[in-house]
Amino acid sequence: MAAPSPDAPTSTDLDALAGRLARAAGRLRRRLNRQVRAGLDSDPLPEAQLEILRLVNRRPGIRVHDVAAVLGLAPNTVSTLVHRLTDAGFVDRLSDAGDGRVARLRLRPVAEVRLQRWRDRRGEILATRLSDLGTDDREALSRALPVLERIVESLDEDSGE
Repeated sequence: MAAPSPDAPTSTDLDALAGRLARAAGRLRRRLNRQVRAGLDSDPLPEAQLEILRLVNRRPGIRVHDVAAVLGLAPNTVSTLVHRLTDAGFVDRLSDAGDGRVARLRLRPVAEVRLQRWRDRRGEILATRLSDLGTDDREALSRALPVLERIVESLDEDSGE
């Protein structure tokens, strides 16, 4: 068996890097969400409902059961959240053409507008922060993004999304 390369990361190095990445990504998302919510004129939706709206936007016609699987939530929890979104006028529950017992979800136009406003506001906030960075930092971030996207894609594959 060959000796490990002196440049090979140790499990301690990888654990430390994983921890820093998870903390930074979580803090970025939480702080960004807070700032977006503060800058919008509508009542904020709970994060779980926003996640459902984002998923239905990406996958129109998704089944409630599949939403639960992708988001890692209990089906009865998703059903309750979808019921609230339906009552609020954000989502339509449509019967599946092949199986009337299955509900498929579709965003209503008001939800599409709300998600677009959210994306626009998030983009404004991030663009401002990015403009505060120096050229070297922006270039480093540009180089890191493909790596982060590959990590996200591998996590999506694991969750079946």
